[in-house]
Amino acid sequence: MRRPALLLAFTIIICFISTLSVAAGPFFENKTVRITVGASAGGGFDLWARTVGRHIGRHIPGKPVVIVENVTGAGGLIMANQLFKGTKPDGLTIGHVNGGLILSQMLGQPGYDFDPQKFIYIGAANKENAVLVFGKKSGISSADTWRVASTPAKLGGLVPGNFADNISRMGTVLGFPTQVVTGYKGTADILIAIEGGELAGGPASWDSMKVNRKRQMDSGEMFVVAQAAAKPLKGIPNVPTLYSLAKTEEQKKIIQIVINDGNEYSRPFALPPGTPKDRVDILRKAFQDMLGDKEFLSEVDKMQMTLDPTTGDAMAAGVAHFTALDQATRARLRDILFK
Repeated sequence: MRRPALLLAFTIIICFISTLSVAAGPFFENKTVRITVGASAGGGFDLWARTVGRHIGRHIPGKPVVIVENVTGAGGLIMANQLFKGTKPDGLTIGHVNGGLILSQMLGQPGYDFDPQKFIYIGAANKENAVLVFGKKSGISSADTWRVASTPAKLGGLVPGNFADNISRMGTVLGFPTQVVTGYKGTADILIAIEGGELAGGPASWDSMKVNRKRQMDSGEMFVVAQAAAKPLKGIPNVPTLYSLAKTEEQKKIIQIVINDGNEYSRPFALPPGTPKDRVDILRKAFQDMLGDKEFLSEVDKMQMTLDPTTGDAMAAGVAHFTALDQATRARLRDILFK
């Protein structure tokens, strides 16, 4: 009697779970899922959003159409604010958020009208893994030539507190002659300004450089002089990391928090708070399934992009880590990043 009863209970549980899955699945059928990007077309965020957009739909029950929309302005802040408080939490809008904004919000920067701990993180396909690039016209081709430059090097940024701006400001932290010029729509625009001589240099993702600026690097029109990553990236093992250029303990501490730790949650795909759990679960599973998809992996490999995924839970834990920063460190970071 006990075995048939257990068998019946097990069957009921399986049917219940299947019913939940089927009930959530049809929601996405004949729907359109938007992936919003807070940067202009052609940069690293746009590159990865479009790559994910081309593949994730196959793994969502109902196979919805997936489109990518660039919501530019304030270095991604407009998009992040919009995702948090102006987007219907129905699972049909996924934001590709600039992780640098998360630290800025937690440091109390005005105008950051979102709570990063309330975003629902699906995961990330890669990290920012940025580099600092200088143009030939700047006369700077290495960290050593930047260190002894006779005039401050103009480095591009998007908005104070954005990860791109944070990277550029590390030049000042290291004591290198640096002037941050913010207000660009995306790193693609910064690279154009570098090529034209409007800027000496600026940050860009290494993936974006490999895909979109390989010719310029090969010809000596652009130079990668530093890496904003904890460890040297594949392909540029001899280019110093920002951390390795630090001389004092304070410099090392700041670069560890802003760059190395920040890189861990630098490129999240997120949903607005209040999104139904069943749809969150479906999208998280679809994202993880996509990461093992042969077509997705083939495209990533063909474009020489760096797959470096993080789960949604790990991303949420990384964001929560910053709540433990002491007040003195917070004040010092505000002085560096916002003034």
